[in-house]
Amino acid sequence: MHSKSSLLLFGLTLILFVQCRTKTNADKFAQATIPITSEAGNPTKFDTIISRLKNKSSITKDEILKYNLVDSTYANSSIATYTDTIVQLNKNIFYCILSLPDHDGICSHSFIIIVDEKNKKINSKYLQADCDIDYSVDSYELYSHRIVTSDTILLTKTTIFQKKKRVSNDENENIDHKDIQNNYFSISKTGQITSSLTK
Repeated sequence: MHSKSSLLLFGLTLILFVQCRTKTNADKFAQATIPITSEAGNPTKFDTIISRLKNKSSITKDEILKYNLVDSTYANSSIATYTDTIVQLNKNIFYCILSLPDHDGICSHSFIIIVDEKNKKINSKYLQADCDIDYSVDSYELYSHRIVTSDTILLTKTTIFQKKKRVSNDENENIDHKDIQNNYFSISKTGQITSSLTK
């Protein structure tokens, strides 16, 4: 009887030992599969994009599409990019003008790119088109932009109406009249952008 009790006690002890050991090994395995997040010191792909924008380096079409920098229609028809103006609004927010020439070399489309470095967010707004002019049409449009203050961009759209009878080789002499429209783009300290039209 005593032998049977000892044998039963030994069996129970062995079962508990195996269960505890199995659980411990499982816990160790679970801890080992948790992703290590100690790579904060290494630059991310987002940081790379920020660096390229600030250094006026070229950005590939795939990167533009991946980070949704601009409308995909313009990105897919572009061959390259170049960055123009860069303005640091505050510690976390900066913006730049990103231009995308098309494949045919007919137009270049410019965007305002606003970057929130702290929250890793990018916002964009279409600014203007710069296209070859067809002087055979009755009217055409010209665009220009400039920074008027650190948080304001002035876009000027000039519509040129030509004379019905155009005989001069000097295009300026063929102009009948002009219509000028100003559009002010304002960028807030939080990276939001608004626009207002004036004449």
